[in-house]
Amino acid sequence: MVSRSEFLLIYPIYTAVVEKELGHEVPITSSVKEDLIQDSSVLDQPIQESTEQWLAFLDLAVTPYKLRNHIKEHNAEEPALRALIRFLVDKKTHSITDRDKVDWLTTYLFKKREELQKQPIGWPKVEIQQILQGLEFQPLRQFAEDLLMEFPSLLDESKYFESFGQITESRIIQRARDLKNQFGEDFFHPDALAAIINYNLLFGKKFHKLLQEAMAKVHELAQARPEKVATDPNELLQRDYRATSDTFRQLGELERKESPVQKTAPTAQAEISTNTKEPQLKDLGIDETKESQVLRTRGEELRTRFKTHQGMTSIPNPFAPLALYEWESAAFRTQLPESEQSFRADFTRAVCHAIAIISRIYEEIPQYQEKKGTEFLWKKHYDSLVYLLYEGREHKKTLSRLVTLSQQRGLLEKAKQLQLTTDKLETNLTKVAALF
Repeated sequence: MVSRSEFLLIYPIYTAVVEKELGHEVPITSSVKEDLIQDSSVLDQPIQESTEQWLAFLDLAVTPYKLRNHIKEHNAEEPALRALIRFLVDKKTHSITDRDKVDWLTTYLFKKREELQKQPIGWPKVEIQQILQGLEFQPLRQFAEDLLMEFPSLLDESKYFESFGQITESRIIQRARDLKNQFGEDFFHPDALAAIINYNLLFGKKFHKLLQEAMAKVHELAQARPEKVATDPNELLQRDYRATSDTFRQLGELERKESPVQKTAPTAQAEISTNTKEPQLKDLGIDETKESQVLRTRGEELRTRFKTHQGMTSIPNPFAPLALYEWESAAFRTQLPESEQSFRADFTRAVCHAIAIISRIYEEIPQYQEKKGTEFLWKKHYDSLVYLLYEGREHKKTLSRLVTLSQQRGLLEKAKQLQLTTDKLETNLTKVAALF
C-alpha cells in the first residue's frame, strides 16, 4: 500500500504531467482531497483504497517518456524517486510501461548518487533492498537466475566497441531490452533490479562516451557540409524513447558519413553474400543490397559475441535458443586475415555465413507471424524472409561444393561437419518456404 507521505510526493508529479497534456486541472475525488491533507500524525498510514485506485488511473496517462522528461526538467529529488519506484514495484499487476518506468527511474536515481558521491555505485543490491523494504517478493525463478548471467556477457562484449556505429550494428541495446522483457514479474525483484541497474550504469558510461564522440564528428560534418546532415543530431536524441532504435541508427549513419571510407579487399564471406543477383528479388521490390548488409552485420555481431563469451554454445533468442555444433561455435572464434585464401578460410566463412542466415531466420519468422495480420508491418519481415530463402538456397550450393572438396581431399570429418550444418540450414529454409 502507498503511504500518505509517498502519495504526497507522487501525486504532484503525475498531476503536473497530465495537466500539461490536458491543458486544465485534473478533477479530484473527496478521498483524494482527504489524503492530500498534510497531517504529520498520519503520514505513515496507507492512503484510502479509492485514492490508490485514482493514482493508478493517473499512472495510465503518464507514459515513461513523459515521466522521464518531467523528472529531468524539474530535477526531482530522491524521496520522490524512491516513492515512485516503490509504488510501481508494489503494483499487483504490471505492464510493459511499468517495467520501462522502473528501469529508467532506478538507473536515474543511482546515476545521480554516483555523480553526487563521485565514485561508482557498484552492485546496488543492499541499496535497492533498502528502497523496497517492507514489500514482499517471491523467490527468483531458476529461469530468471539464468537470465541474470547474460548481463555480464553483454558488458564484456561492449568492451570491444570503439565507435558508436558498432553499438548500433551489434543490436546490443535491443538485445538488452529483449532480455529484460523475458523476466516477467521477476524483473521487479530486488536481485534482478540490482543486476539490471549495474548493467545500465556500466553500459551507459560506454554508450555516452561513444555517443559524445559520434556527436562531435557529426557536428564537424554539419559545419563543413550542412547539406549532408538533414537532421539536427541533438533533435534526434530528444525523441520518444520508443523511437531510440531508429534514432541511434541514424546517428550511427551520420557518424559513418564523417569517417573516411576505407577501401579493403572484400572478404570471402562478403563475396558469398553478394554473389547472387536474383532477378526475382528485384521484381518483388526487395532491396538485396540492404538485406545483404543486415546479414553481414549479423555475422560480425556473432563473431564479437563468441569472441567475448568463450563458453557460448548457442545463440540466445527471445523465442528459442539456436543450438550450435562445436565446430560452428569454433568457426566464429577463429581469427582469419581477410586476405587469406585457403580451405580453412573457406570452411570457416561458409559455416559462419550459414549460421548467420539461420540466426536471421530465427529472428524474422516470429515477427512475421506476429505482424502478418496487420496492413503494412508484415512487409518488412516478409521481404527479409524471402531474401534469406534465396540467399540460403544459394549458400547451400557453396556448402555442397565444400563437402565434395573435403571428401576429395580425404577430410571426411570436415565433410561430415559441413553436411550437418547444411542439413541445419535446409531445415530452417523449409520452415521459411512453408510460410509462403
